[in-house]
Amino acid sequence: MSAVSLQQLISNTREYMDAVGSTRWEDPIIKTVLNSVFDSEWSNILNAAPYYRFAQRQVTTDANGQFAFTTLNAGSGDTQENFYRIMSVSDGNVLYGQTRFQDVPLATTTNYLPTYPRLYYIAGQSVQILPVSPSQSLYVGVNYKPTSISDLADVTSTVDYPNNAHLILVWMAASQLLLKGGTEAAAAANLKRLSEDERKTLLDDIRRMTINPTMMAYPDQKYDWSGG
Repeated sequence: MSAVSLQQLISNTREYMDAVGSTRWEDPIIKTVLNSVFDSEWSNILNAAPYYRFAQRQVTTDANGQFAFTTLNAGSGDTQENFYRIMSVSDGNVLYGQTRFQDVPLATTTNYLPTYPRLYYIAGQSVQILPVSPSQSLYVGVNYKPTSISDLADVTSTVDYPNNAHLILVWMAASQLLLKGGTEAAAAANLKRLSEDERKTLLDDIRRMTINPTMMAYPDQKYDWSGG
């Protein structure tokens, strides 16, 4: 099975819980737990393979030289691209480096000259660009999560998840749901172990999309060490 609908996920979860026909778990709570699991598993995927879902957004800074995280989302309905993490920021010619507010606390209130390094830092739910540049057009590389289960149009919608790996969602959701009332702890633990084994295989597969060996690298960039 390559792709599954939300209804299939709900049904499969019930079956693995041996809860077909049971009134202990209504579909809304199963859907809520599946939504939570779906979000967590996509975090695992993008942490293991940051470019598995990649896009470049073009944004424009506001009067304070900022742009909001919400501007990094795209799509709607069943084809949403929900921002997860920033990969790069540039103006098309110059790459901006990341810093922290505590390292440049006066940069937005003093004469931070255009000749100073191009930098950005996270400010709440926005990104502050330095030097402060209102109406600055920028290119932001991001990775993203697909439409969450709770936002799908209906139960016939296809769940965006790696092919043939949907049982990870089923097993994890079933394990959490079986803990209701603390009466099925052993079964819950077994299902969780199944999901852990399948997740390890999935993440190993998507980390390497070529036959080339994994290369170790330092976290900084060569530009940080250039002479000027």
